[in-house]
Amino acid sequence: MVSHKVIEPSRLSQAHMNEVSTIYQVYHDQLRHTSSKEAAEATKNYCLSSAHVKTEDKLASYEFLYMNDYFRELDEALSTTQDNSEVPLLYQILLTRYSKPLTNEDLEWLQTLSFSHPSLRCLHLFTLVYAYYDSKQYTGLDKYVDECYDALLHVNEPLFYYYMKLRFDELLFQHYWKTNNILLAKKYIYKVLNTDLSPRKQSGMNHNLALCHLYEDYDLSIGYAYAGLSIARENQLNKVITSIQNYTIPFISAFHKRTLNITTPDPVETAHLAIANNDRNKAESILSKLSVLTPFQESYLGLAREDRIMLKRAHNRFIQEYGDHFFAQLPLYYLERIHHTNQEE
Repeated sequence: MVSHKVIEPSRLSQAHMNEVSTIYQVYHDQLRHTSSKEAAEATKNYCLSSAHVKTEDKLASYEFLYMNDYFRELDEALSTTQDNSEVPLLYQILLTRYSKPLTNEDLEWLQTLSFSHPSLRCLHLFTLVYAYYDSKQYTGLDKYVDECYDALLHVNEPLFYYYMKLRFDELLFQHYWKTNNILLAKKYIYKVLNTDLSPRKQSGMNHNLALCHLYEDYDLSIGYAYAGLSIARENQLNKVITSIQNYTIPFISAFHKRTLNITTPDPVETAHLAIANNDRNKAESILSKLSVLTPFQESYLGLAREDRIMLKRAHNRFIQEYGDHFFAQLPLYYLERIHHTNQEE
């Protein structure tokens, strides 16, 4: 699809939009005449150089900067604004979340807030779900899904709507992934990938696809992981590089026992690789020193010890503590692996 068409609302969606921000007009015009990268840069400069008075212009400006990874510029805009309205508040929270995940305490505080503006109400609902996800409570969207659908119907500006719809599709992907509805999860992740994404999001979506394919296909899984890593390297996304390189690629490799030339500085994934290489003593030595085990770590140690009770407990913990039905399958795969190994012996 032509770039400027991507951000245009459908005719049905247009029915409830009675505002058009100047940011949308600038970005739409730029996308018609230049590349996506040039259009984003020009629109960023417009966001930063103009004094936005209308609420819709402020929201579209902040949302554009955030969703296109202009975090430093957004931070400067928020720190220098004279705006005492409720508009900057959620963006200050989202910027903080980028470097430090939201906690249960943050969630409780967010639940005390309310917003009358339809666009802010929509973003507030999504931020609540982010707080649940940051706390590894992956059933968070269940509480708000109907409200989110309704809130989207009342967003009254096209660029903000475009980004809210993108956010919602991302949340739906996470929801269906963690509830192990993989076909629906892939439907939403491909919808997100077919939009005009920032490099961070492009890398993140490939990273997520790598994990989605974990159980079904090594080549697809590792291929998406390296695609995400390549995008992260091209754009110097150091946190993402570390995550994929030190955790995800070793994790996929260890699960599939494809460990040639795979190393990591992370001790837990080093233990996971050791199990794949039949060095169970090394794995147990590393993992037994941990005072509190996550469900992942308990899965690894259960596999190293061939401890069926430990693996079943890890399976239950993924579901009960996280609401994560996708990774709850990991200890079940390892139970099956132990069963086959013992049968062969």
